[in-house]
Amino acid sequence: MNLTEAIVVRVSHDLAGAIGAFSNTVDLMKMDASFISESVDLLETSAHQLTARLAFFRALFGAETKSIDAHLIHRYLNTLAVRVEFSGELSSRLQLAMVAVGIELLGVGGVLELSNQTLTVHSKELYQDPVFMQALMGTKVPCDPKLVMPLWLNQIAKEEGLIIRLDAGDDTITLSLA
Repeated sequence: MNLTEAIVVRVSHDLAGAIGAFSNTVDLMKMDASFISESVDLLETSAHQLTARLAFFRALFGAETKSIDAHLIHRYLNTLAVRVEFSGELSSRLQLAMVAVGIELLGVGGVLELSNQTLTVHSKELYQDPVFMQALMGTKVPCDPKLVMPLWLNQIAKEEGLIIRLDAGDDTITLSLA
């Protein structure tokens, strides 16, 4: 599997839940007309989740765009099952990729603080899988959908002539680009 294929699998997986909920709600509406009034909220929630996630992935994996900002990331974070707080100014695909990696590093939710080319990740439980960290640092690892975010960050950092620096503690990980 190459990185493009892994990205397609990853995006498909992240959209599947909301698409399934949308589809199931429509099926229930067809089977039971009394469900229609209750279904509007479910359809609206699924539609907002799909819209936020599509915008996030389009900005992350597409061409550099002016739509990359803190609002984009806040909308995406609201679709996640865990609570993630974000602070900072976001304006580039490279910064968005750093935030995407930061989200992956949060085991049970936490806080992401972005300042220019540095992202600080705070959580009670950080995800520090050795293969994930190797992918993040540019070590050759098998391409896998679970590793898309660190592989993608590493690739676009290289395109910009930057290297990723990592400082990991018990409840904080700092990623910086130099």
